[in-house]
Amino acid sequence: MYTGKPGRLLIIGGAEDRCCGAGILERFADLCGGGKARIVVVTTATGAPDQVLAEYEQVFTKLGVKEVAELPISGRADADSAAARDMLDSATGVLFSGGDQSRLRTLVGSKINGQLRERLADGLIVAGTSAGATALGRTMILGGKGPEVATATVRTGPGLGLMPNMLIDMHFGERGRLPRLLSAITLDPDRLGAGIDENTAICVHGDRFEVLGSGVVSVVDAASATVVHAGSDSDPITLFDVRLHLLPAGCVFDISSRSPAIGPAHARY
Repeated sequence: MYTGKPGRLLIIGGAEDRCCGAGILERFADLCGGGKARIVVVTTATGAPDQVLAEYEQVFTKLGVKEVAELPISGRADADSAAARDMLDSATGVLFSGGDQSRLRTLVGSKINGQLRERLADGLIVAGTSAGATALGRTMILGGKGPEVATATVRTGPGLGLMPNMLIDMHFGERGRLPRLLSAITLDPDRLGAGIDENTAICVHGDRFEVLGSGVVSVVDAASATVVHAGSDSDPITLFDVRLHLLPAGCVFDISSRSPAIGPAHARY
Protein backbone atom coordinates (compact mmCIF):
# COMPACT_ATOMS: atom_id res chain seq x y z
CA MET A 1 0.00 0.00 0.00
CA TYR A 2 1.66 3.19 -1.19
CA THR A 3 0.53 6.59 0.09
CA GLY A 4 2.97 9.08 -1.42
CA LYS A 5 3.62 10.43 2.10
CA PRO A 6 6.66 9.67 4.26
CA GLY A 7 6.10 7.03 6.91
CA ARG A 8 7.07 7.07 10.56
CA LEU A 9 9.20 5.11 12.97
CA LEU A 10 7.99 4.08 16.41
CA ILE A 11 11.03 3.03 18.44
CA ILE A 12 10.13 1.35 21.74
CA GLY A 13 12.43 0.72 24.70
CA GLY A 14 10.89 -2.70 25.40
CA ALA A 15 8.33 -4.10 27.85
CA GLU A 16 5.56 -2.02 26.31
CA ASP A 17 2.09 -2.41 27.82
CA ARG A 18 0.21 -4.95 25.69
CA CYS A 19 -3.21 -4.46 27.27
CA CYS A 20 -6.05 -3.09 25.16
CA GLY A 21 -5.90 0.69 25.20
CA ALA A 22 -2.15 0.71 25.86
CA GLY A 23 -0.86 4.03 24.57
CA ILE A 24 2.17 3.03 22.51
CA LEU A 25 0.69 0.06 20.64
CA GLU A 26 -2.57 1.93 20.26
CA ARG A 27 -0.67 4.78 18.60
CA PHE A 28 1.06 2.26 16.31
CA ALA A 29 -2.24 0.66 15.29
CA ASP A 30 -3.77 4.06 14.67
CA LEU A 31 -0.85 5.19 12.50
CA CYS A 32 -1.06 1.95 10.52
CA GLY A 33 -4.69 2.59 9.62
CA GLY A 34 -6.75 1.39 12.58
CA GLY A 35 -9.37 -1.10 11.42
CA LYS A 36 -7.90 -1.02 7.91
CA ALA A 37 -4.33 -1.72 9.07
CA ARG A 38 -2.34 -4.65 7.78
CA ILE A 39 0.39 -5.31 10.35
CA VAL A 40 3.32 -7.65 9.77
CA VAL A 41 5.23 -8.85 12.85
CA VAL A 42 8.88 -9.79 12.27
CA THR A 43 9.70 -12.39 14.94
CA THR A 44 13.30 -13.10 13.89
CA ALA A 45 14.82 -11.81 17.14
CA THR A 46 12.75 -13.95 19.50
CA GLY A 47 13.19 -17.57 20.46
CA ALA A 48 9.44 -17.96 21.03
CA PRO A 49 7.83 -16.63 17.82
CA ASP A 50 4.47 -18.36 18.30
CA GLN A 51 4.00 -16.90 21.76
CA VAL A 52 5.09 -13.41 20.71
CA LEU A 53 2.84 -13.43 17.65
CA ALA A 54 -0.13 -14.59 19.74
CA GLU A 55 0.39 -11.73 22.21
CA TYR A 56 0.49 -9.10 19.48
CA GLU A 57 -2.45 -10.65 17.65
CA GLN A 58 -4.48 -10.42 20.84
CA VAL A 59 -3.73 -6.75 21.54
CA PHE A 60 -4.07 -5.59 17.93
CA THR A 61 -7.35 -7.48 17.51
CA LYS A 62 -8.72 -5.72 20.59
CA LEU A 63 -7.61 -2.44 19.03
CA GLY A 64 -9.68 -3.19 15.95
CA VAL A 65 -6.94 -4.41 13.59
CA LYS A 66 -8.25 -7.26 11.45
CA GLU A 67 -5.07 -8.30 9.64
CA VAL A 68 -2.01 -9.34 11.67
CA ALA A 69 0.50 -11.76 10.18
CA GLU A 70 3.96 -13.08 10.99
CA LEU A 71 6.90 -12.63 8.65
CA PRO A 72 9.13 -15.57 9.66
CA ILE A 73 12.74 -14.98 8.65
CA SER A 74 15.34 -17.46 9.85
CA GLY A 75 18.09 -16.83 7.30
CA ARG A 76 19.24 -14.70 4.42
CA ALA A 77 17.31 -16.74 1.86
CA ASP A 78 14.07 -15.84 3.66
CA ALA A 79 15.09 -12.17 3.80
CA ASP A 80 15.71 -12.13 0.05
CA SER A 81 12.64 -14.13 -0.92
CA ALA A 82 9.84 -12.93 -3.18
CA ALA A 83 7.30 -14.11 -0.61
CA ALA A 84 8.75 -11.80 2.05
CA ARG A 85 8.83 -8.87 -0.35
CA ASP A 86 5.21 -9.47 -1.37
CA MET A 87 4.16 -9.54 2.28
CA LEU A 88 5.89 -6.24 3.02
CA ASP A 89 4.53 -4.71 -0.16
CA SER A 90 0.94 -5.00 1.08
CA ALA A 91 1.61 -4.05 4.73
CA THR A 92 0.71 -0.71 6.27
CA GLY A 93 2.81 -1.40 9.35
CA VAL A 94 5.77 -3.58 10.34
CA LEU A 95 6.73 -4.43 13.93
CA PHE A 96 10.11 -5.92 14.86
CA SER A 97 9.75 -7.89 18.09
CA GLY A 98 12.23 -8.08 20.94
CA GLY A 99 14.62 -10.92 21.67
CA ASP A 100 18.26 -11.25 20.65
CA GLN A 101 19.26 -8.50 18.23
CA SER A 102 22.17 -10.54 16.86
CA ARG A 103 19.57 -12.68 15.08
CA LEU A 104 18.50 -9.62 13.12
CA ARG A 105 21.90 -9.32 11.45
CA THR A 106 20.66 -11.77 8.82
CA LEU A 107 18.34 -9.00 7.54
CA VAL A 108 21.06 -6.34 7.22
CA GLY A 109 21.73 -5.58 3.58
CA SER A 110 19.02 -7.98 2.40
CA LYS A 111 16.42 -7.26 -0.26
CA ILE A 112 13.73 -6.62 2.33
CA ASN A 113 16.11 -4.24 4.14
CA GLY A 114 16.21 -2.13 1.00
CA GLN A 115 12.47 -2.52 0.54
CA LEU A 116 11.83 -1.28 4.08
CA ARG A 117 13.80 1.89 3.37
CA GLU A 118 11.82 2.50 0.19
CA ARG A 119 8.45 1.83 1.82
CA LEU A 120 9.32 3.97 4.84
CA ALA A 121 9.86 6.89 2.47
CA ASP A 122 6.42 6.24 1.00
CA GLY A 123 4.11 5.83 3.97
CA LEU A 124 5.00 2.60 5.79
CA ILE A 125 4.93 2.66 9.59
CA VAL A 126 7.82 0.72 11.13
CA ALA A 127 8.08 -0.09 14.83
CA GLY A 128 10.73 -1.93 16.79
CA THR A 129 10.77 -2.90 20.44
CA SER A 130 13.78 -3.84 22.57
CA ALA A 131 16.11 -5.78 20.24
CA GLY A 132 13.96 -4.66 17.32
CA ALA A 133 14.50 -1.04 18.37
CA THR A 134 18.29 -0.95 18.38
CA ALA A 135 18.35 -2.80 15.04
CA LEU A 136 16.65 0.17 13.33
CA GLY A 137 19.80 2.31 13.49
CA ARG A 138 22.70 2.21 11.06
CA THR A 139 24.64 0.68 13.94
CA MET A 140 22.96 -1.52 16.53
CA ILE A 141 24.13 -2.36 20.02
CA LEU A 142 24.65 -6.12 20.23
CA GLY A 143 25.54 -6.33 23.91
CA GLY A 144 27.92 -5.31 26.63
CA LYS A 145 27.66 -4.17 30.22
CA GLY A 146 29.67 -2.61 33.00
CA PRO A 147 29.92 0.64 34.95
CA GLU A 148 32.82 2.06 32.94
CA VAL A 149 32.77 4.21 29.83
CA ALA A 150 35.20 2.08 27.84
CA THR A 151 35.40 0.35 24.50
CA ALA A 152 35.01 -3.05 26.19
CA THR A 153 31.67 -1.98 27.73
CA VAL A 154 29.78 -2.24 24.43
CA ARG A 155 29.57 -4.42 21.32
CA THR A 156 28.09 -3.04 18.13
CA GLY A 157 27.38 -4.19 14.60
CA PRO A 158 25.65 -2.99 11.43
CA GLY A 159 21.93 -2.27 11.72
CA LEU A 160 19.07 -1.89 9.27
CA GLY A 161 19.80 1.80 8.74
CA LEU A 162 16.18 3.02 8.97
CA MET A 163 17.27 5.58 11.59
CA PRO A 164 20.81 6.31 10.35
CA ASN A 165 21.56 9.39 12.45
CA MET A 166 20.87 7.83 15.83
CA LEU A 167 22.24 5.01 17.96
CA ILE A 168 19.50 3.38 20.03
CA ASP A 169 19.67 1.56 23.36
CA MET A 170 16.70 0.07 25.21
CA HIS A 171 15.53 -0.99 28.72
CA PHE A 172 17.65 2.04 29.47
CA GLY A 173 16.91 3.32 32.96
CA GLU A 174 15.82 -0.07 34.25
CA ARG A 175 19.17 -1.69 33.41
CA GLY A 176 21.48 1.27 34.05
CA ARG A 177 22.78 1.49 30.50
CA LEU A 178 24.09 5.07 30.37
CA PRO A 179 27.75 3.88 30.48
CA ARG A 180 27.02 1.51 27.59
CA LEU A 181 25.42 4.21 25.45
CA LEU A 182 28.21 6.68 26.21
CA SER A 183 30.76 4.02 25.29
CA ALA A 184 28.99 3.40 21.99
CA ILE A 185 28.72 7.10 21.15
CA THR A 186 32.46 7.61 21.61
CA LEU A 187 32.96 5.29 18.63
CA ASP A 188 30.91 7.68 16.45
CA PRO A 189 30.50 11.03 18.25
CA ASP A 190 28.63 12.69 15.36
CA ARG A 191 25.66 10.43 15.91
CA LEU A 192 23.01 11.10 18.58
CA GLY A 193 22.45 8.44 21.22
CA ALA A 194 18.92 7.66 22.40
CA GLY A 195 18.43 5.56 25.53
CA ILE A 196 14.75 4.58 25.78
CA ASP A 197 13.15 3.36 29.00
CA GLU A 198 10.68 0.48 29.11
CA ASN A 199 7.08 1.20 28.06
CA THR A 200 8.45 4.34 26.41
CA ALA A 201 8.91 5.20 22.75
CA ILE A 202 9.91 7.88 20.29
CA CYS A 203 7.64 8.54 17.31
CA VAL A 204 9.87 9.79 14.51
CA HIS A 205 8.51 11.85 11.65
CA GLY A 206 11.10 13.42 9.38
CA ASP A 207 13.73 15.20 11.48
CA ARG A 208 11.63 15.33 14.66
CA PHE A 209 10.46 12.91 17.26
CA GLU A 210 7.91 12.96 20.06
CA VAL A 211 8.26 10.98 23.30
CA LEU A 212 5.43 8.64 24.31
CA GLY A 213 4.85 6.35 27.28
CA SER A 214 5.55 6.24 30.99
CA GLY A 215 9.33 6.62 31.13
CA VAL A 216 12.09 8.88 29.87
CA VAL A 217 14.22 9.09 26.74
CA SER A 218 17.84 10.05 27.41
CA VAL A 219 19.47 11.77 24.43
CA VAL A 220 23.28 11.92 24.36
CA ASP A 221 24.89 14.54 22.09
CA ALA A 222 28.67 14.25 21.77
CA ALA A 223 29.05 16.32 18.57
CA SER A 224 31.10 18.98 20.39
CA ALA A 225 32.73 16.62 22.87
CA THR A 226 36.39 15.80 23.29
CA VAL A 227 36.99 12.04 23.08
CA VAL A 228 40.32 10.42 23.92
CA HIS A 229 40.40 6.64 23.67
CA ALA A 230 42.59 4.72 26.09
CA GLY A 231 45.43 2.42 25.07
CA SER A 232 43.44 -0.62 26.23
CA ASP A 233 39.79 -1.37 25.45
CA SER A 234 39.12 -2.00 29.12
CA ASP A 235 40.57 1.34 30.31
CA PRO A 236 38.29 4.37 30.78
CA ILE A 237 37.71 6.73 27.86
CA THR A 238 38.31 10.46 28.42
CA LEU A 239 35.14 12.34 27.54
CA PHE A 240 34.53 16.10 27.93
CA ASP A 241 31.56 18.36 27.12
CA VAL A 242 28.84 15.80 26.44
CA ARG A 243 25.27 17.08 26.39
CA LEU A 244 22.55 14.98 28.04
CA HIS A 245 18.82 15.62 27.62
CA LEU A 246 16.09 13.83 29.61
CA LEU A 247 12.77 13.82 27.77
CA PRO A 248 9.56 12.45 29.34
CA ALA A 249 6.30 12.02 27.43
CA GLY A 250 5.16 15.07 25.49
CA CYS A 251 8.66 16.37 24.84
CA VAL A 252 9.84 16.73 21.26
CA PHE A 253 13.32 16.71 19.76
CA ASP A 254 14.56 18.28 16.53
CA ILE A 255 17.21 15.88 15.24
CA SER A 256 18.67 18.20 12.61
CA SER A 257 19.22 21.09 15.05
CA ARG A 258 19.82 18.76 18.03
CA SER A 259 17.41 20.76 20.17
CA PRO A 260 14.78 19.50 22.67
CA ALA A 261 11.53 21.24 23.53
CA ILE A 262 8.46 20.72 25.67
CA GLY A 263 5.71 20.07 23.14
CA PRO A 264 2.00 19.33 23.31
CA ALA A 265 1.34 15.85 24.67
CA HIS A 266 0.68 13.37 21.88
CA ALA A 267 1.31 15.96 19.19
CA ARG A 268 0.77 14.49 15.74
CA TYR A 269 3.34 15.75 13.30
